[in-house]
Amino acid sequence: MLSTPNAGRLLLVLIGLCAVALGGVAPAGAQPAAVGTVTDLVGEATVTRHGASAAQAMGVGTELFEGDRIRTETGARLQLRLQDGSVLTCGEATDLTLDWVLYAPDQDTRSILLRVPLGIVRAVTELLVPHSTYEMYTNTAVISVRGSEWIAEAQPDATAIVSLEGEIAVRNVEPGIPGEVVLGPGEGVTVETVTPPPAPTVWGDARRNDFIERTTVP
Repeated sequence: MLSTPNAGRLLLVLIGLCAVALGGVAPAGAQPAAVGTVTDLVGEATVTRHGASAAQAMGVGTELFEGDRIRTETGARLQLRLQDGSVLTCGEATDLTLDWVLYAPDQDTRSILLRVPLGIVRAVTELLVPHSTYEMYTNTAVISVRGSEWIAEAQPDATAIVSLEGEIAVRNVEPGIPGEVVLGPGEGVTVETVTPPPAPTVWGDARRNDFIERTTVP
């Protein structure tokens, strides 16, 4: 889990906890509610539940829970749908953790934090309303979503991001490094270790289509 969330995120968490409290308290020993489901899978993928040490094989219909760590093997493609309606498609050799997934439709609030230290993920989200956040953390970048479709490829020392639809904001993962850029449709950026994100550029068809192909379930 992320250890240094900012004040705004803490406020959203408190709002979400209040929303859950108003909705009632789960009985002691009750199973946590699933936050997503695997909707498509080609190849092999595993999930390690929060607090567990052993990974489990996944298949279409596998339920996902907050804190789950998902890994796809070489040649695999996996698609999952979160409870807020957003869709994530993982390419091969991808490591994705559902750090925080809160969706309270009655309060029209969502707070979602994803972590991708390695691999490539395409995300499709609906337009966010006030008091909502949707963020992806990699080793070098933080991607803040406003309602869009985008793809991020995370490597140990760099993250390449392209917006397919809508706008996304990108900054370095280190809080002390200034600068944030906003990507429009077709624009991309690569964020490297301990450097501010450079100005966005329009990606060529070949590079953009390569990212799309690698995050498409055949």
